[in-house]
Amino acid sequence: MRIANLKKAVWGLMAFASTLVCVMDCYPLIPAVYGVYCLSSGHTIIFYIGLIIGMGYFISIPSICKYLFIIAVIYFGERLFVRKSSKNGCLTTAVVAACATAVMNLSVTFLGKPDTDEIVLSVAESLVVFSMAFALCRACEYLRALEHNENPAIAGLLPDREEAFATAVSGLSGIISTANVMAVKCTADKIPDESEKIQLEVTGRLCACCEGCSVCWTSGTSISDSIKMLADAVRKRMKTEEIVQNRYVDGCPHYTRMVEAATEAFARIELNEAWYRRLTENRRVIATQLDAMAELMEGWCRAEKCIDKKRRLRLSRVYVYTKEAGIQVENAHIYENARQQVCIKADVCTKIDGGIEISKYVQAVSRAMGVKLRQAHGTVSIISDERTSIVLYEENQFYALSGVATKKKTGSQANGDSCSMFQLDDGMYHVCVSDGMGSGKQAQAESTLVVDLLEKLLEAGFSRESALKLMNSAMVISAGEESYSTVDFATIDMYTGELELTKTGAAPSFIKSGKQVSVIENESLPAGVDVWQESKHSKNTLQSGDFLVMVTDGVLEYLHVKDRQGKLMDIIAGVKSDNAGVMAQEILDRVLLDTGGYAMDDMTVVAIGIWEK
Repeated sequence: MRIANLKKAVWGLMAFASTLVCVMDCYPLIPAVYGVYCLSSGHTIIFYIGLIIGMGYFISIPSICKYLFIIAVIYFGERLFVRKSSKNGCLTTAVVAACATAVMNLSVTFLGKPDTDEIVLSVAESLVVFSMAFALCRACEYLRALEHNENPAIAGLLPDREEAFATAVSGLSGIISTANVMAVKCTADKIPDESEKIQLEVTGRLCACCEGCSVCWTSGTSISDSIKMLADAVRKRMKTEEIVQNRYVDGCPHYTRMVEAATEAFARIELNEAWYRRLTENRRVIATQLDAMAELMEGWCRAEKCIDKKRRLRLSRVYVYTKEAGIQVENAHIYENARQQVCIKADVCTKIDGGIEISKYVQAVSRAMGVKLRQAHGTVSIISDERTSIVLYEENQFYALSGVATKKKTGSQANGDSCSMFQLDDGMYHVCVSDGMGSGKQAQAESTLVVDLLEKLLEAGFSRESALKLMNSAMVISAGEESYSTVDFATIDMYTGELELTKTGAAPSFIKSGKQVSVIENESLPAGVDVWQESKHSKNTLQSGDFLVMVTDGVLEYLHVKDRQGKLMDIIAGVKSDNAGVMAQEILDRVLLDTGGYAMDDMTVVAIGIWEK
């Protein structure tokens, strides 16, 4: 309320002050200040009071009539040319004020005896009015933008609260992991081995109830060692008939029942241990998922920070330039990520009939920020009168084009390989290639699950490391039979060209730079084998015109040469096309030419080329 009253008082003082500046019986500040006042959104009677008081004290009656007419022309000119067209720009306002002044001065001049000096003075006053109106309008716009308050909140929570929550979740994960390790250690220390367990159960069930127990256990032979030998035989999965024939416990009338009891005990022990291993594995999965959640929240805290205070001048220019383009902007904020790239988030609308293309908004903001920007994926193409939130990101230095060539296994119903290529708003281009275990529809379902899950996790905001961990844990605890899939996961930074490649049991990949071809290979287990398995990472830097070629193992394994990698590198080097799709298909065709057109396994070739914009 105090700020609003202060603004009203300032407008009144400006109106009064405009009547004090007189140059050769001209008051150019009056039309200039009034034009800016008409452009502003906050109108007040105090402005007119200050104007009337100043004109009554300091201006002659003829001049009062002159400038009242100019004010009336400016008022209707603003209504006609500015407000209805929504071109609330400084330039339009300055032109209206200057034209109104020129029309009045020249009309008075030509009604009397035209004089050259009077004509020059009229034109000069109009030019002064234009300059002052434009300067005052720009100054008011910048001052308005400088009043903008920085919004430190991201994703609805304050960063310190998010960080505390992430720390708590990470601590919970540590507790579960520690408890799991302690449980395994205690089990190893306290529980006897399988042979001892079987021996204890057999003696408890049979020997304790046998009338000849005292005779057997007090005889010279060691009955304990004999039963342990029996237990070892059962544990080694010897056939029951063979164990009975060997008579490990000689002279026992219940030996057959003893063998049956030992076999039952061993089966029960195996079942219990299987469930215990499953429980331990699930604890690891929970700990891994909690770690991923903690990393996600920590990433939110570090991902973007509001830098409105550092970029106030640029933010002011955003308001000014978009307003001149006929676009109304509210709640604009400038954010910067960990890689020092900026993005602009704002609520925008327009009153122009038919709306305005989003490209004009992007151009205006880019000009204001001094850096080329692009709209986020899924942004509306037309800005209408309905207020909508729009995010602009700093333009990438590179762009990527990809191509895929596939061939299913000969005689198979479906291709067990799956792949996905997509770019997120942060400028990261992701490529995922997965080879399901075996071939056919089951393998296709497994590989598709891996690719879809990774894509959804990355779109949700998880880092590539967290997404891979969660995907692997999901494969580990997946219901049904054991299922494994290889994962070849590449991320290309479209700002710098940096490539990060992660392989989980995947075939080698290749980088083609001109006529040179290099190989990237990392040996690791497929996804779904162990929840704590570590994927192999490698980093490279791609230049404009370079290609990344990713293949599944079916492409390499059945080449009829000793050095399969060398053969495939020669094939890739021999491709002369710069079209990613043509390159992928030509590589696959040459591989099939070597195998006689017969696919012993599912084959997939993915080629990704990057070029500088």
